[in-house]
Amino acid sequence: MMPVGCHVSIAGGVALAPQRAKELGCETFQIFTQNQRQWKSMVIDSQTAGEFRQERKKHGFEQQPVFSHASYLINMCASDADNLRRSRTALIDEIGRCDTLGVEYLVIHPGSHGGKGEEWGLATIAETLAEVLDKTHPAVIVLLETTAGQGTALGYRLEQLAEIIEQCNAAGKVQVCLDTCHLFAAGYPLHTAEGYRKTMRDIDAILGWDKVKCLHLNDSLKPFASRKDRHAQLGVGEIGEDVFRSLVKEIKIPGILEIPGGDEAFKRNLAMLKEFRSA
Repeated sequence: MMPVGCHVSIAGGVALAPQRAKELGCETFQIFTQNQRQWKSMVIDSQTAGEFRQERKKHGFEQQPVFSHASYLINMCASDADNLRRSRTALIDEIGRCDTLGVEYLVIHPGSHGGKGEEWGLATIAETLAEVLDKTHPAVIVLLETTAGQGTALGYRLEQLAEIIEQCNAAGKVQVCLDTCHLFAAGYPLHTAEGYRKTMRDIDAILGWDKVKCLHLNDSLKPFASRKDRHAQLGVGEIGEDVFRSLVKEIKIPGILEIPGGDEAFKRNLAMLKEFRSA
């Protein structure tokens, strides 16, 4: 069955995150390693990293992987050359911080091509990943997250993620994070029993479940195939509870909540997932 957790604040320092995660009822968790809306890179010193690792062990998170989410500013296929260079540098820094902290996985949105076309965008994302991973050689695995397909964002089709992984030729260093809200918004019909089963088969056929290392468990405020990314608490949105009842029982990879409503919503929705899992 699926271990579950949520995205946890690093306010006051990243070393406080494991205790917060424990208090929320997490079995795994996700963080940002710095302010996700600033380009300025933060260096994590050895003392901070040691404290984070110690707290992670103290609160029982050694048996499950921990995830970091990359900055929303990073665009791995930015149409502007300066922004692309800045994004590649920032991604190197993100991987470095994860490596320092011992965080196993870095989740990242593939990027938006800005009008230069999907073929160009996919090739540029693969080039970015190949270049960055060639320079870093980390233990960290990069997870490409499915997107809702807003604007010129790529990653809204499973085939696009498969193509990026194949092109970057990174020998297992690039894998996948599936977001239920994004899949639904992009046109994968998770809200029906038949659509759910077909989507599960498509994931296996196109990507392979062995490449999926994380699920983001979010309902959707916007309707099916809207191509709009608006998260909702479980059962409150357009997807409904049934898909989450099935996922937590059938899938063994970690699930992370990224929902509105703050800590109380996280506690309530985590408790709901655990109830679904044990039913």
